[in-house]
Amino acid sequence: MRIKNFLFQSFAQIFFPIFLVLFFVASVVIFIRIASVTFVVKITFFELLSLYFYTLPIMIFFVIPLSFFIACVLGLSRLSFDYELPVLFALGMNPQIIMKVFLPIALLASFSLLVLSLVLAPLSDVAYRQFLEERKNSININLQAGEFGQKLGEWLVYVQKRNKDKNVYENIVLLSLAKRKDKEKGGLIFAKEAKISNLNGTMEVTLKDGKVYRKPNENVERIGFDRLILRNTINVLDKSDLGLIEYWKRAFYPNSRQEKTKRNLSMYILLSLFPLISLFYYPFLGIKNPRYQKNYTILQAMVVVGIFYALMYLCASYIPLIGLVLLPTAWVISGYWLYRRYIGRFY
Repeated sequence: MRIKNFLFQSFAQIFFPIFLVLFFVASVVIFIRIASVTFVVKITFFELLSLYFYTLPIMIFFVIPLSFFIACVLGLSRLSFDYELPVLFALGMNPQIIMKVFLPIALLASFSLLVLSLVLAPLSDVAYRQFLEERKNSININLQAGEFGQKLGEWLVYVQKRNKDKNVYENIVLLSLAKRKDKEKGGLIFAKEAKISNLNGTMEVTLKDGKVYRKPNENVERIGFDRLILRNTINVLDKSDLGLIEYWKRAFYPNSRQEKTKRNLSMYILLSLFPLISLFYYPFLGIKNPRYQKNYTILQAMVVVGIFYALMYLCASYIPLIGLVLLPTAWVISGYWLYRRYIGRFY
């Protein structure tokens, strides 16, 4: 029991600082990503926090596996170079005891990651996309004069000047982002004035004195107008997307999001299993002989993590379903072989 508490304390002393640092870095990246939304959509501070909380499950999901692996390896490495593990081995302790101590923690970590990735992440993803769609189609549009790359529904927008009335713009250009097969929506629009208003929950853009260029066939049509009204209804997500079963079922039948859903499903499960299937790598990388080995533990751990992440990405991209079995099996076998060859036969 004392050895178990001793090893767990060594793990905890490294895990929580690493987790907090990575969590802070990830939070900064997320806030930068959310801040980019404000270039198009006006949101309040509390709405910004809402978007941040929507991203928390997936952010924590990616931080925990890396923190867990590094903490296990560095915890054992520190004990090795402080001559505490060599003393325990000299007193008769076996490396298998270390794996027995880390096994329940790894099981808990993998189970928590599965809940985060397969339950909370889909719900937060749907809520995040729904929130953005509603805000993008609301009247709180934040178009900036002279800036490129701004979106207004299915249109790419450029405005030259903004009037004192915050919803009236001068010399506006709209380029359709609709697919070519949708000929009615395609085209390029120039107008001298545009006014954005909210009509019963539908965004309405009234254009005055302009021209429309479109290509319904091989010829280009030019249509002049004195007044043109564009309406963009809120792109509400299908209610079936709100169910977890329906969300992941898209990976198994043809649809527009099948490949992405299949890739995410494979990647989430593989990364969730990472703490558990890496059990043999903890003593392999962490147990050192301080008299004959130098401390390259951090570099070695990052190389192993990089290899797993690269293999995970390749499997999720090209063999997502087969990779769910192939990669964990190969990873456990290789870890066991390295453990037996470099650790098991010496301690």
